Amino acid sequence: MNAVSIYFDWAQHSPAKGRYDFTGVRDVGKLLDMAEEAGLYVIARPGPYINAETDGGGFPGWLVTQKGRARSTDPEYLSAAREWLRKIDRILARRQVTDGTGPVLLYQVENELYDPDGRDYIVELSKQARADGITVPLVGNEPMPQYAGGEGLDFVGELDQYNSFCKGEWWLPTLKRQQDDAPLAIFEAGTGWFQTWGDTGYEKCREKMGPAYQKIVNKHEVMRGTTIENLYMTYGGTNWGWLADPRQVYTSYDYGAPISEPRQTGADYDEMKRQGLFYTTTGPLTATDPADAPASSNEAVHIESRANPDTDTQFLYLRHNDPMSGADATTTFDWKTPDGAYPVTARLNGKTGKILVAGHDLGGRQRLVYSTSELLTSAPAGDRTQAVLYGGEGDPGQTVLRYSTEPEVTVIDGKADATWDAERGDLKLDYIHSGLTRVLVQGGGRPDLLLLIGTDDQAAGFWRQDTKAGPVLERGTELVRTASVTGPTLALTGDARTAGPLEIFAPPGVRSVTWNGLPLKVKPTASGSLLGAVPGPKDVTLPELTGWKTSAGTPEADPDFDDSSWTYADELTTDNPTAPGTLPVLYQDEYGYHYGHVWYRGRFKATGTEKSLSLAANATNPDTSSGAVGAYSVWINGEFAGTSKTGRRTFPIADGLLRKGEDNVISVLVGTMGHNEDFTWNSDDHKQPRGLTTAYLAGSDAQITWRIQGARGGEKPVDTVRGHMNNGGLHGERAGWTLPGYPDRSWADATLPAYGNAPGITWYRTTFTPRLPRGQDVSVGVTIADTPDRDYRALIYVNGWLMGQYINDTGPQHTFPLPRGILRADGRNTIAIASWSEDATSGGLGKVGLTTLGNVASPLRVSDVAAPAYDATTYADPATPARVTVDAPDTVEPDGSYRVTAAVSVPDEGKPLRDLTLSPDLPDGWTATPAGPVRLGTLEPGASATAEWTISVPSTQKTGTVAIVGATAEFTRRGKPGRAAGEEMVAAQPPPLTAGEHYVSDLPFQSSSNGWGPVERDQSVGENAGGDGRPLGLHDTGYAKGLGTHAASSVQVWLGGTCATFHAALGLDQETYGRSDGPATVTYTVLADGTPVYESGTVDRDTATKKIDVDVAGARRLELVVSDAGDGNALDHADWADAKLICGGGA
Repeated sequence: MNAVSIYFDWAQHSPAKGRYDFTGVRDVGKLLDMAEEAGLYVIARPGPYINAETDGGGFPGWLVTQKGRARSTDPEYLSAAREWLRKIDRILARRQVTDGTGPVLLYQVENELYDPDGRDYIVELSKQARADGITVPLVGNEPMPQYAGGEGLDFVGELDQYNSFCKGEWWLPTLKRQQDDAPLAIFEAGTGWFQTWGDTGYEKCREKMGPAYQKIVNKHEVMRGTTIENLYMTYGGTNWGWLADPRQVYTSYDYGAPISEPRQTGADYDEMKRQGLFYTTTGPLTATDPADAPASSNEAVHIESRANPDTDTQFLYLRHNDPMSGADATTTFDWKTPDGAYPVTARLNGKTGKILVAGHDLGGRQRLVYSTSELLTSAPAGDRTQAVLYGGEGDPGQTVLRYSTEPEVTVIDGKADATWDAERGDLKLDYIHSGLTRVLVQGGGRPDLLLLIGTDDQAAGFWRQDTKAGPVLERGTELVRTASVTGPTLALTGDARTAGPLEIFAPPGVRSVTWNGLPLKVKPTASGSLLGAVPGPKDVTLPELTGWKTSAGTPEADPDFDDSSWTYADELTTDNPTAPGTLPVLYQDEYGYHYGHVWYRGRFKATGTEKSLSLAANATNPDTSSGAVGAYSVWINGEFAGTSKTGRRTFPIADGLLRKGEDNVISVLVGTMGHNEDFTWNSDDHKQPRGLTTAYLAGSDAQITWRIQGARGGEKPVDTVRGHMNNGGLHGERAGWTLPGYPDRSWADATLPAYGNAPGITWYRTTFTPRLPRGQDVSVGVTIADTPDRDYRALIYVNGWLMGQYINDTGPQHTFPLPRGILRADGRNTIAIASWSEDATSGGLGKVGLTTLGNVASPLRVSDVAAPAYDATTYADPATPARVTVDAPDTVEPDGSYRVTAAVSVPDEGKPLRDLTLSPDLPDGWTATPAGPVRLGTLEPGASATAEWTISVPSTQKTGTVAIVGATAEFTRRGKPGRAAGEEMVAAQPPPLTAGEHYVSDLPFQSSSNGWGPVERDQSVGENAGGDGRPLGLHDTGYAKGLGTHAASSVQVWLGGTCATFHAALGLDQETYGRSDGPATVTYTVLADGTPVYESGTVDRDTATKKIDVDVAGARRLELVVSDAGDGNALDHADWADAKLICGGGA
């Protein structure tokens, strides 16, 4: 392996439009320089869209609010994409192979764009890259040749190859070169697969894939002519902060990769290393053509062949015909090698595949005629060549070498039988693969050859470095990092899991060795190697986590909490393709809060008729199949109302809870888990709203005025070191409770595990010093142990960095690796955990401890990652100089006049306000009397003043809408001008429906949302565009009227209390019948004033049409909801056919 593929995540670098950060942990220039220092080429993958199971697929949060369709030639989107490319390309262009300035070898444009009409988009991105100075080949991983050529890409790769998905079985892909003049490339060849919340864990994936997958599938891909193969993943790592796409992955991105998340290796890594050494040191394999393969005597064994046309070197690939077979199979065949034809016997024992070589020069004038062992590597060293061959334990092997005269054969270790064929000049060696057999061949007209013939496990123990003095082979230790020769001394660095022997096959003239900077005592062996012993690591005992401090962390639920510094949620329009369920728009991205949890606080004056609070939120995804990892909790006047994980819920309002005629407060914590990827072209799926989407009071005209608060600073984060994707909007996050040095001495003492019955957030903090031994690389994780019957989730901060998201009743992750650098190996570390109890019975936090995940003696030194400590000024509670409140009517009518009062107050700890005025802020066309500002003079701390206006609503005011009535205070404070504002929502309700029948499709929607495209009137939902449906049809019955929807969907219409019955025919539209490209199961719910009055249960394509007549007497608002039934919403085309209301008229 000689290259690394790196995604560059636009979102990581851009907290806001026009703002970019490439410093600290985002210094990608330093990353590229490190790759060059390590001798690795780089395949750069800057997107703009990268997918990668990341939040928004790598799109920044602010892009969610763009109207222009992403991954297209829309000018608004292209302008933003070019802005990003200009920034990242500037760094890449300075480090290109073509200019001799760095390691960047290829530049991938976009990622997995399967849009058949995407060529113009690809061309635009390609032209931008060239304009930015990118001179290396431009490539794509979409198997669509129309993207390549001309101003587009230089070449495209095959379809990404994921041929198992960790299911314990696999299949072999059919591969073909996409262009005759370009290499066969696989830019993603899966070594594992990602896992979703609640899955089995990556170790199960690793068990199901293992080395057999790579032996069979990866070798198959290479033997189909692949010369660019990017293994996805070699190392997956951690979705720290809010990096993860919530529908796909959790904190760990281990991927079941050969190198695990805590940087440990096993059998699958060993196989990757065996193949990597072979591929990178066997030059003829890089340029081969298909060749005639010998016929197998055993039809259960498949053989295919490739040959290099320049060297005539041949490669045979042997595997079971059934790639999942674990049988023991032997075959014979006549192998027509470049050096003659030979009868050959080969064995496949278990799930395996072998690449055998014939007609190959091993270096140092050594000729390999053929071998039934696999070649690991060959390394000429002075007057001798060393070659390593291997095979399965107990497998017979045969190797034939070519000489001019009979050579002398010495079996140094093990057993091998030598046979000389003078007529051909062949030396044949027969042996059994067991241990490490050493055969020295001398004379015969060639320099000496040392054959090291081992098992798979023996081969995995070898390492190779190429120095200026020649190749160096080593075996016997966990890792050899570097090798260099100065005079007679070989300097090696590496890791050792245990103390033990290290054997070195060094270049001529090497007489002494150092290991990690210290002399290593070595002695020569009969094999011509040097043998020494390296020390292992000391045992490590990690400290217990004790001394916990705890504090309640949900002050926002208190109705008296001061939210005056929060942002008003008052947008009445949005460019988001998903229409809001109610107004104002409550989507968190609209207000610059893109990552982490958000709080909402809503105020309303109770009328005394309120029945319930109806809310819907997208915390992960509106489909119940994947929405359970998101959640939101609700408090009404400080009383806990409940937690929802399904997106939509009605919260009953108990008698006596509200204060009639007074302000009442709703507090909502939304546990937003991130943005969807935008994998499906033409979908803008990353724009699926997050946060509250619907909010109204059933049984009342009272309007709710909302404020929202997310991460401190929003798009201007106060912590620029950790960045905008590290923190969310919990009170403790905003107040710096996550940080080292926060003064928690006044907090209560705690012991874990802890149990509590208070819903909401509780914080736990402690510190520890691991005192890891110097000269060792110890991987450490934080583990939470608890039973899954407790409903809480937690955010895990280490030294201020968000390193884990834990959901106790979902899993699967309980241990969270802490990267070196984030963890201070010999210093003080701070852990802060925010535990969110989702109910009033099972809160608290399980046992938290440190876990050793790996321990080796190592020269590795890692600098500490910057982790700024708490600063009281930065994280002080935000202060507002004045607070403005507005008292306006909940409802208005066109051409009406109403009294509005505004009040301004100064906090007790504030400063006097001078030259104070209050002015009304009204919608266009509305007027106020008096028209000008009301002058209030000076206002002292603790005092308040009011102003009144008569507002007039124009006759042109549309009904069924909401408006904002506000007031602004302007003043001088401490000699400087200032201002503060307040507002309140009012509604212009439509009149009640008149007597008679009203088809819902003919009524104005108060709100509508849909899982794919818009809600369609009088046709099926069709596809993503409006008006692209078909006539409504259920089981061969057509309907002229009705609604076509796609789960998850909601439609609200205003009744006004005059209707008696809702009628409809329900079912999945017959446009989905017979289709197999996705599941189709839904549930229907009819809500009257927020209360469910009909629930269908699960409906699939075989369910008979459900004809319903539902009592809606007295209801003012009707809501029609379709939800996915739990299997994904791909074909959830749900019809409300013949949907109509039978009304009596009169209020």
